[in-house]
Amino acid sequence: MLENMPESVSVFEVGPRDGLQPEPEFIPTEKKIRLIDMLTDAGCRRIEVTSFVHPKWVPQMRDAREVCAGIRRGEGVVYNALVPNLKGLELAIDCGLKEVVTIMSTSESHNKKNLNMSCAESLREIEAINRAAAQNGVRVRSYIATVFGCPMEGEMPPEKALEVALALESFGAYEISLGDTTGMASPLSAYGVPKMIGARLKRAGLAAHFHRFFGLEHAHNLAAFQAGVRVFDGAAGGLGGCPYAPGAKGNCQTEVMVEMFHRMGVGTGIDLEKIREAGRFAQTLSTLIHQKC
Repeated sequence: MLENMPESVSVFEVGPRDGLQPEPEFIPTEKKIRLIDMLTDAGCRRIEVTSFVHPKWVPQMRDAREVCAGIRRGEGVVYNALVPNLKGLELAIDCGLKEVVTIMSTSESHNKKNLNMSCAESLREIEAINRAAAQNGVRVRSYIATVFGCPMEGEMPPEKALEVALALESFGAYEISLGDTTGMASPLSAYGVPKMIGARLKRAGLAAHFHRFFGLEHAHNLAAFQAGVRVFDGAAGGLGGCPYAPGAKGNCQTEVMVEMFHRMGVGTGIDLEKIREAGRFAQTLSTLIHQKC
């Protein structure tokens, strides 16, 4: 029995954005909306619905406005979107979103490839996003990518992730999600890194974002849970992966993660049968899933 077992954890559903973004064939807007509505009906209370990024870089997200306009917004559900810059924040606010997500890497190589900026430039941009968001009553959640390793630079020092996390907290991020971009974590690092960073954060909460690697992602989630993490990112159907990270195999499968916690007696607020149904539908939208799993 784990000590101080909590009654519940929070699941942050990333499928409609992180799950669908690398798909090479454009997915009809109405199908994206249907997926989001299914996730709402399943009991997901935090859903990342799209990203406001230039369609030149991520063509799959070119219908961000239409998606935001078309979804059925459930009571008490937080819908958010990834924004890479101030323009993205402006578009998200115009669409009525009250929460946005930022992202940067610990790896200079990945950050340059993913965002076309150095890490220092990303920090300056994210600080500006937080400042503008606060002025508009919008909350900011922040991802840190390549926390456990970079496909281009190899193993990353945990101290770099700590440095970035403390900076993001100082800018105003209410929650920081530690990303295992290509599944390079181990259960030991999945425990040790969140434990170290969580002990240093004063105001921001901590989340875990593990990508698929032959099932190890579930061991990583359990290790992070033992380290005190209570927010876990997942994608229905296990879809996704960074289009600028060689070897990315997709996100942790939400429905498997939910089942794991439920078997442990830890609530998620999510209906298991309905999230399974959403996962099956999500997989019908993907041409990549069978190559990656």
